[in-house]
Amino acid sequence: MAVELPARGVRVGGVSVAPGEARAVAIPLARGRGTAAAERSVPAWVVVGNRPGPRISVVAAVRGVEATAARAATRLAASLDPAALAGSVVVVPVLRVGGRLTPRGRAPALLKFPGDAAGKRAARDAFTLFSDVVVGAQALIVLGAPRRGRRGVVVARGHLEDPRVRRLAAQCGASALLGAPRAEGDLLGAAAAHQVVALELSAAGASVDAAAAEPLVRASRALLTGIGVLAAVEPPPGPSLIRPSRGEAPRAPARALRVRASADGFLEAPVSPGKVVRARAVLGRVEPTLPGPPAAVVAPDAGVIVEAAGPGPVRAGATLFVLAPPPPGGAPRASDAPTDGHAEVDGKTRVGWVEHVALPRLEIGRLKAKIDTGARTSALHVTRMRTIDTAGGPNRRPILEITVPGGRRGERPHVVRATVREFVMVRDTSGRTERRPVIETALKLGPFERRITVTLTDRGDMLFPMLVGRTALGPDVVVDPSRRYLLGRGRKRQ
Repeated sequence: MAVELPARGVRVGGVSVAPGEARAVAIPLARGRGTAAAERSVPAWVVVGNRPGPRISVVAAVRGVEATAARAATRLAASLDPAALAGSVVVVPVLRVGGRLTPRGRAPALLKFPGDAAGKRAARDAFTLFSDVVVGAQALIVLGAPRRGRRGVVVARGHLEDPRVRRLAAQCGASALLGAPRAEGDLLGAAAAHQVVALELSAAGASVDAAAAEPLVRASRALLTGIGVLAAVEPPPGPSLIRPSRGEAPRAPARALRVRASADGFLEAPVSPGKVVRARAVLGRVEPTLPGPPAAVVAPDAGVIVEAAGPGPVRAGATLFVLAPPPPGGAPRASDAPTDGHAEVDGKTRVGWVEHVALPRLEIGRLKAKIDTGARTSALHVTRMRTIDTAGGPNRRPILEITVPGGRRGERPHVVRATVREFVMVRDTSGRTERRPVIETALKLGPFERRITVTLTDRGDMLFPMLVGRTALGPDVVVDPSRRYLLGRGRKRQ
């Protein structure tokens, strides 16, 4: 007889929300002198269903200027009923300190994720928000808007090398799927490194009202339905140019086409977003500032218009239209296969039971590790560790100086610093219980680099200085217990 597990509560901002509840919480941040608590916190809305399911986080206005996205997040939060949910949804309408939109004309100071618990105040703010909102979620939905006030239909952006991102994007009714640029501190990249499926939805109308926010609300609810949080009781949000073929994850172009103004002037009769145009089609006309004939703005190639500037004054070089090329159809080509030399099984990377890994944040370029799917967490061998300082913020955490043996014979030990995230009780294979510190670091395993948690302990009696558990591997890795060193130049054994 199948037994359904009970629903679990969610803890955000130090507040626990029980199943069947929906309530507002405030994520506290580190305060300065004379700063009110409300000014150094981020409001969020947490909805926990009566049935078990995944935890999904929805954040908007990461730059602080996407008013339409913030409006959509607020309307989405109001539409979620705990009785109709399987799992939980955490909605943050404005992912900025204070939960306020940035005033017009003021350049927003962007937070760099995942942040640093031992860094400056902005880095600690990013660390706290990332830990409370992203860590522990199965999927992250980021709501945004086109830059420079352009109008646009719903466009999905994500890291296209992840088939889960492409498969999820096909369910939201977006007009196009584009690749997200990889930049340091980017929220999508930080979430992907933490094994969280992340997708950005952007859209905006001519004004910031309920009608302009509705496409983002429908697309977000469609994603929640596709993930399984909401029941499929509502019609799809509309036609989509992203369609899976033969059960495979949809493939999409990684770059968009930008059409810019050739000279200063006034844009007239621009084509509305969402229209599919052919190559050399007229998208609008720019009337010059001095008397003269207007210049036609033409499409350099066929595609769908996903963003368009409104009529009015424009400057030379300004982006007037953004086109997404039609997604290629058919099965993946041989040229799309990975070229880094690692083997794949059903689209997943195959690794041996022993591999060489790297820990870039700890400045360890090569370390022999045992891949153990029977262990949930990872462990790192340290010969010495001592507390040298304490990180600031609401939760004062010790900063350790740890000594890690070198990865090669004759290599000098690595002496590095790391901030303790928490302490856990671990029982080893011999039945002994030990209190271990847990740190967060980056693990590089073949083509992947992920942010993982590692316990620190003395593994001097073990053959391998590091053990990589199953939570650090993710769903895209298959372990071959009969082989070793499939990702490197190490010796392979049958």
